[in-house]
Amino acid sequence: MKTLTSFSVIALLFATTFLNAQEKNILSPNDTIPGQGIEINVSPKTSFSLGGALWMRSAFQDWQQDNNANQRGFYFDQFRISVSGEHGLANESKLTFSAQARWWSYQFALHHMWFGLEIDEHNEIRYGITQSPFGAMPSISSSFWYSLNYYLGLEADHDAGLHYIYNKNGLDFQLAYYRNEEYNDPTATNRWAPDLIVSGDQQNFERNQFNLRLAYTFGYGSDKTTEFGFSGEIGQIKNQLVEDDGDRWAAALHYVGYYNNWNFYAQGTRYEYNLKNPAGVDENTVLMGFFSDQRLVAAKATTFVGGVRRLWDIDWWLFDKFNAYIEYSHVWKDENSFKDSKLFNPGAVLQAGPFYLWFDFMAAQNAWWFNDSQTNSGLGAGSINPDDWEFRYNFSIQWYF
Repeated sequence: MKTLTSFSVIALLFATTFLNAQEKNILSPNDTIPGQGIEINVSPKTSFSLGGALWMRSAFQDWQQDNNANQRGFYFDQFRISVSGEHGLANESKLTFSAQARWWSYQFALHHMWFGLEIDEHNEIRYGITQSPFGAMPSISSSFWYSLNYYLGLEADHDAGLHYIYNKNGLDFQLAYYRNEEYNDPTATNRWAPDLIVSGDQQNFERNQFNLRLAYTFGYGSDKTTEFGFSGEIGQIKNQLVEDDGDRWAAALHYVGYYNNWNFYAQGTRYEYNLKNPAGVDENTVLMGFFSDQRLVAAKATTFVGGVRRLWDIDWWLFDKFNAYIEYSHVWKDENSFKDSKLFNPGAVLQAGPFYLWFDFMAAQNAWWFNDSQTNSGLGAGSINPDDWEFRYNFSIQWYF
């Protein structure tokens, strides 16, 4: 280890706390992203780590015209910086923090930003923008595109509040209270995951959300693990034009199994938004926004996500790891006039040290960004051609440092 003045700087594996659902989906449970991070030891009790990533991407949608915008080839997807650290206290307790900022060509967003108290190795409290404990974590999905749950705000969502985590010998219990979504600004769409937003006659926003998640992993610490879990979420819906409050709730049952190099997973979810809108505003939909975009989404629905993934250690040309997956998600909407949403997604990832090549091939009906718009919203009443299967692919090159 080399010493630089009062700092000790070493190259590390990319810290686990930097991972989000997309990166974690690439890996087996015990792996970390092998990018070169930097750890700085400020004092014997205080240290922090720095890291980041650069993504380039290519995409094709079969419903778009063959024009210059669709022939741009590879383009800048995102750049990010991550920081995470700790300060040791008495009795093995620690003060912790973690944050990640991301830049796209069209927006800036915070992925997470929190301060924490690690009471001991099993108990931790976090305050700030954290991932809402709901469903399989960090994600029920294996794909770059995520499942349809993500576009409903029910997968890898982040909000601002207080979050308690208990984890011991396979038992995971999490409890959280969120005063509001991450920015406390329901007009902002430059966010990482969908939340209720305010625009036009849609004036609903989120307040006072409670989350509970309980999961248990059988075979904890072995190569064959089976996790079953239950999650619940409740919260208020404020409307700027009426005095009464609406409410919302969601509940999920999930299963995640790792058996040597195989990974199986499934989750069933039920959610409802019970609105208090002014007269004349449709209560069968809510307006959600993220990635500088917005859509009307079915206010009440039942969803299912299921998939299988296989991981290999390989020695081929530049590459040392490979995984492939097939995933399907479905949304059954309560409103009879709305069309179901479906997403079928096979994909694969090749790894060469800190570099990744990620391929996603997708077929969908009535999904966000599949030939839909706010007017013809796939997750609301349905896309422009609600009975047609739309196709797209994503190809992403990722470098972690």
